[in-house]
Amino acid sequence: MSPFAKLRRVMLKIGVSLPAISLLSPILGQTVAGAAQQRLDRTFARRLLHDARSWGVQYQNVDISILVESPLDLIVLDPSLNDSAGRFISAQEMAALKRKPDGGRRLVIGYLCIGEADLKRWYWPPQWRSRLPAWVGPENINWPGSRVVRYWDRRWQEMIVTGSASILSKIIDLGFDGVLLDRVDAYGDWDHNRTSARQEMIELVEKVAKTARQRHSGFLLIPQNAEHIIENESYRAVIDAINKESLLTGLSGKDIPNRATDVEWSLSRLRLGQAAGVRMLATEYLSNPNLRDRTNDQLVAWNFLPFFGVKALDKPPW
Repeated sequence: MSPFAKLRRVMLKIGVSLPAISLLSPILGQTVAGAAQQRLDRTFARRLLHDARSWGVQYQNVDISILVESPLDLIVLDPSLNDSAGRFISAQEMAALKRKPDGGRRLVIGYLCIGEADLKRWYWPPQWRSRLPAWVGPENINWPGSRVVRYWDRRWQEMIVTGSASILSKIIDLGFDGVLLDRVDAYGDWDHNRTSARQEMIELVEKVAKTARQRHSGFLLIPQNAEHIIENESYRAVIDAINKESLLTGLSGKDIPNRATDVEWSLSRLRLGQAAGVRMLATEYLSNPNLRDRTNDQLVAWNFLPFFGVKALDKPPW
């Protein structure tokens, strides 16, 4: 364990705040800004990703000091800790998150939804809540306040990826090592009347990769689900991992195993990613401890890195 990590651990235990601890970092040769913006080249970042033995996701009720002390090798967080207060992860907090208690490097990944807009969130202009742009589609009945979007529209892409004040730009500015891309499978919302929907999603993911890596060459991309497009070679080439939700359980209800045909359909496509060197992550939402143990063993046997969470993703993830 590094001297800074040892000192930080002791001071956290006695109640010293992270900002106060960060003031000591220059003494130890580690500036807060430098630690927060510590950028990995893609080879080393992918090595950390493939060597990871634990990971988790938390989007709500985040206590940075608890996460700093966690054993996780990889953690996924929303860049905003409090939308109402305009509170984002600070440089001091990012520096602390990137260092595990044993002094090793932790990967810190930001959340970015590219196929759906949450009208309640910090990035959505207030004037658009009452008068929606034409590229906004119907509401997601499972997530009130969220709406599918015509993700091929230039104005949506400027908001999330290409604009100078885009969500992606904010994530890079805050020092994240990469992004978890949610609702990549939103092409399924448009497949019935837009034959180009899948290809346009592939092109959007490629645009995320190109835009991010112009600023941060080792920036990691971890799309979620969307097995249909794994068959596309150019898509596989720009991503680093895939998080598959509910591969083994949950399609028919909580703690209910999935049908073998559904599992095999997903697995046959995910294996294409594995063969191309894409790291496989898995998220299952289980409360039955025996089923959880069996599910964990099966995922590990397939060389997936499992995470067991709650649907709200509002609890410390280990």
